[in-house]
Amino acid sequence: MSEPQTMTTPFSIRELFHWLLTAGAVVVVFFVALYFSLFVLMFGPFPKDLAEPTAGFTMGLLVVLAGSFLAPRQHLAVALVLFVAGTILTTALLNFHLLGTLVGGILAVAFVAWWFHSRRTGRSTLRVAIGFCVAFFVFIGVVFARFVDRPAHPEALSPVLVHALGTNASLVTAFYRYDRGGFIDHEWLWRIDATPEAMALVVSGLGLRSTNVVPRDFWRMPPHYWPRSMPAGGEIFQSPMFSGDSRGPDGSHYFLVHDKAQSRAFVWVKDNF
Repeated sequence: MSEPQTMTTPFSIRELFHWLLTAGAVVVVFFVALYFSLFVLMFGPFPKDLAEPTAGFTMGLLVVLAGSFLAPRQHLAVALVLFVAGTILTTALLNFHLLGTLVGGILAVAFVAWWFHSRRTGRSTLRVAIGFCVAFFVFIGVVFARFVDRPAHPEALSPVLVHALGTNASLVTAFYRYDRGGFIDHEWLWRIDATPEAMALVVSGLGLRSTNVVPRDFWRMPPHYWPRSMPAGGEIFQSPMFSGDSRGPDGSHYFLVHDKAQSRAFVWVKDNF
């Protein structure tokens, strides 16, 4: 008499539990990374060009690693699925930085492919570690270049300046805007290349008054083209309620340093709700 055959199922109870644990871990890590990205980076005191790529990188990296390492099997397949789904979700729906998300996700997938490879050896560990370090520092270099606004690209003139200049907007030869970030309150840095006549119109149009005190933080701003000390013969103007040491009152406030020798003005803008 033959022995009774036992029925097999594609998923055991234990494996099903592991898959559910994997899905739960992905959800938890996603929301932790989302909280960190929004409330620490994007809504925090970080420049937009630094916060956005870092947020995308963090999201792309952590979601893939969390799901693929906890999966009971098919680790690389899980990593690829999470990479594609996570990239679409975070960039298309949440509008996260595409380059940062791609780099974080690709590095995570590559790490998973190597970690679970059957031929992984100690020698390959050193090579992979070097490769990951190089890729990571290249990404850091790109983020730092964005942080210092290099290369800088002129933009369309701010509507506030268009209103202040009126029919003389053509006197501005170049305008650069650097986003310092913020959520309810927001800050920008402007560089205005223009004639002295245009600068006089900007000062009067923004309601600025002359001063002789420069906030210490003004010289520490990230853009590579920003002045680090008072230019020779420079002029200083500010809004009556501008504060360089604190938030200041609600409304739009400006602090302007005019480098007359270079025909440039550097403006710290605070737009408080």
